[in-house]
Amino acid sequence: MRARIKVAQCCMSSVSPILFIILSTLTGLVGAFIYPLMTYFLVDELKVEPMFIGVYMVTVTLSGLVISQFLGGLADKGTSARKLYVLANTGIICALVFYMTTDSFALVLFAGICFMSFGNASIPQMLTLSRQWANHHTVDITQFNARIRAGISFAWMMGPPLAFALLASVGFIGSFGMAIFASILGVLFVWRMIPEQPVQVKAIQGESKEPAPWSFWFLSGAVVLGSMGNNMYTSSLPLYTINELGLPSYTPGVLMGVVAGVEIPVMLVSSWLCKYFSKQTLMNVAFVCGGMFYTGIFFAESFSVLLGLQLINAVFYGLFAGLGLTLLQEQLPTRIGFTAAVYSNGFKVGVMIGASSTGLIAQFFSFQFAMLGATITTLFSLIFMVLFKLCNVKENT
Repeated sequence: MRARIKVAQCCMSSVSPILFIILSTLTGLVGAFIYPLMTYFLVDELKVEPMFIGVYMVTVTLSGLVISQFLGGLADKGTSARKLYVLANTGIICALVFYMTTDSFALVLFAGICFMSFGNASIPQMLTLSRQWANHHTVDITQFNARIRAGISFAWMMGPPLAFALLASVGFIGSFGMAIFASILGVLFVWRMIPEQPVQVKAIQGESKEPAPWSFWFLSGAVVLGSMGNNMYTSSLPLYTINELGLPSYTPGVLMGVVAGVEIPVMLVSSWLCKYFSKQTLMNVAFVCGGMFYTGIFFAESFSVLLGLQLINAVFYGLFAGLGLTLLQEQLPTRIGFTAAVYSNGFKVGVMIGASSTGLIAQFFSFQFAMLGATITTLFSLIFMVLFKLCNVKENT
């Protein structure tokens, strides 16, 4: 048994951190080909009322939360995160096959609940696998996490423009087909390039009982709200810019691609900024920028103004996504799988609430007014950050 662990550790030592950045990019590409199109797919392709966006998002996300947290717990107890990642990607592939072969909302909903719920664990297991490697090496965790998040952003720089281009040329089957291709590449990459991580099960089982402090949950709430505001923007953007502003169909993909490209350097310098400012302060700056951005989008009417505002959006999301995971891991350092699942699921809860709220707002007002809802979420995010700081100070005294 000891010999096996030594061999596995030797294999892990030969693995470059670049491989995990590549893995994060492949994993991010899957979502980048799917999520920007989902509201458009439901409304334009399946012809459902905007309120049914919420039905889909709530049911699929809730089922995904249960499965993702369960798989995260298994990873903390010694189950291979590598194999769990493969299982998650298999769920994505199965769900997309349904999406591409039916025009029934009921069947799409069924596939989302049964298969995409496993797919929701793809990013958490990728983060768990990456952190397990980092724990066996001397690396700057903040910088490492920022680079992993930058890999996902790089995927979102390429994914949405290509997804909308495929939508315009061959329809949803093109974008969903590319997501399946990216999922298969991710599985092959993990299976061939990333060895099993040695796990000391007994130690992990003891550490996994460490309770999460209140500061952890307040910070998780800020992550949820930040994701909620971002999703209210991204889910309403296609219908707002194309249907309400009358801009070209490539507009949403260009805007998403530009902000993803600009936020990458912001993420990469976030670890350097932490030498001069606290992570909490930088997160607060992120939410202030988010509020400014959403307010600007509400009043913007031209492509040039929308494009210029993406610089503010890049600062918001670059700091928010680049530092959020590290802050959470600092609150609960011994429960890697649990923390990765909470972080990823926090984004998904934000997606669920954000998309549902967007559908309701659009049902009674317009997609433009979803931007005001996003602005309000940033105000509540700042409140949660204040509560996080107060609890953190109290718990450390």
